[in-house]
Amino acid sequence: MREGILGNFRRRLLAVLKADNDLQRPSVLESLIHRHLNIVYLAEQHISMDLTHGIQEVLLIEAFSGPVSSLHLFEKPADQLTGSATEVVCNWYIENIVKDVSGVGILFTPIHKCFKSTRPVGGYFAELVTDLRELQAFVRVFGGYGVDRLDRMMKEHTAALLNCIDTSLRSNHEVLEAVAGSMHSGDRIEREACSRQIVDLDTVIGFCIEGGQALAFDQLLAEAAGVVLDEGAPLIYSLLSGVVKHIPEEISEKKEIRRIRGVANSLNIVGDHDSEWIRSILEDVGGANDGSWTLLPYLFATFMTSKIWNSTGFNVDTGGFNNNIHCLARCMSAVIAGSELVRLEREHQQRQQSLSNGHLDEALDPEIHSRLSAEASIKSAMQLFVKFATGIVLDSWSEANRSNLVAKLIFLDQLCEISPYLPRSSLEAYVPYAILRSIYSQYYSNSPSMPLALLSVSPRHSPAVSLSHTSPAVNHFYDMDSGSLRSTDNKHRNVRRSGPLDYSSSRKVKLVEGSTSGSTGRSPLPRFAVSRSGPLMYK
Repeated sequence: MREGILGNFRRRLLAVLKADNDLQRPSVLESLIHRHLNIVYLAEQHISMDLTHGIQEVLLIEAFSGPVSSLHLFEKPADQLTGSATEVVCNWYIENIVKDVSGVGILFTPIHKCFKSTRPVGGYFAELVTDLRELQAFVRVFGGYGVDRLDRMMKEHTAALLNCIDTSLRSNHEVLEAVAGSMHSGDRIEREACSRQIVDLDTVIGFCIEGGQALAFDQLLAEAAGVVLDEGAPLIYSLLSGVVKHIPEEISEKKEIRRIRGVANSLNIVGDHDSEWIRSILEDVGGANDGSWTLLPYLFATFMTSKIWNSTGFNVDTGGFNNNIHCLARCMSAVIAGSELVRLEREHQQRQQSLSNGHLDEALDPEIHSRLSAEASIKSAMQLFVKFATGIVLDSWSEANRSNLVAKLIFLDQLCEISPYLPRSSLEAYVPYAILRSIYSQYYSNSPSMPLALLSVSPRHSPAVSLSHTSPAVNHFYDMDSGSLRSTDNKHRNVRRSGPLDYSSSRKVKLVEGSTSGSTGRSPLPRFAVSRSGPLMYK
């Protein structure tokens, strides 16, 4: 009888995973499992039979990738099978949300912290299965093993995308060297000619956007896992949070420290989730091991020449773009930072090897190989990208291409806000904030029914966007436009008083003098209409 009851429970568990041949919402799945558990526990009281242990074993087997006897082993055999229930759910999320194989128009919305779709993904719109409440239900149903499985599948997918970036860097090595030389020399004609020789640029951009979607989804999953752990085991969560603060800031970390940092990152406790995630992938696959990766900022800068910008529009309701190009900014920031961390660690290990071989003249300086030096290297690479990307954007400006310019400037502003290694003042060195403020004023003053409206060619619809205004040296710009900008502020004084429109002079001074992080001060774009309510409680 016991085996019959447990077998029926397992069949019911697998049956309720899908509704109408599509994935069941995790919150509904959790409710159905609780209902069935209550029936089993009621039967247990009347037949005097221990079913609780059997139910736990069934749930564990369906969530864990391998036999129960291997649960406490860190090193798992490669031929272990995956729990069928976890496999079904994780595959659905990878195929339909990260990859969007159905082509339903999956968009990540930074303001709402979820993915949305223009059409239903099976039986539901994407936001009904990707918001934090649903992901928390997924964590409660499948536990840490389910989270690990989904995280591992996304890492495998992202590793393939990073391999495509590596292939592009290798195949375009000579061209990118020529592009870098022309950028540093200021030869615009040679730079444009070399940029046109880069092979499959739009394809690489598509891969990077998809990688950014994976980063966004993994952070949502990590945040959901952290909330569930904090609710269910607050002492463990608090202990891990405290330990992370005291981890030594070294380039070459011990295996145990790296494992702790990885666990903390899977719970969104580490501050820079994206960079650490990309770093762990590159370390696992041995990526970023070629000198071509030093050309990464130049490759990313040439993305500004792509035709994808012709159909790009900013959406004030989501805080992102209509074609997920904001995920590209996330991927750029994480890949540059992650690859720099891997490169510096590899150089550190090579010097250690030389030292062990008797080369005393190459003694290691702890100051040079600290985490601070790594952050300085990342910041330098990011600023290099911003400098040359902005140069390409402003050089390509024309009266017939004004909306293209606007999308690119907002994209670069978002990149500075996303990256923890770039102060907001990085972009102001090339684009005065008065221009960005004017752009945002127009977007946020428009009717909410027109969220994707692009700025037209007409100066009446594109205030303060002129090539002559792109130089900080043109001081009369502020005098000429101060009246219009001030009147715009007065008109909408009671509508928007935070986010990208709040570029006051005092805030600028604070950023220029003391800011070392993109997150310093009031954040820019996606900070309007953000719900502050917590997740729904499950009884």
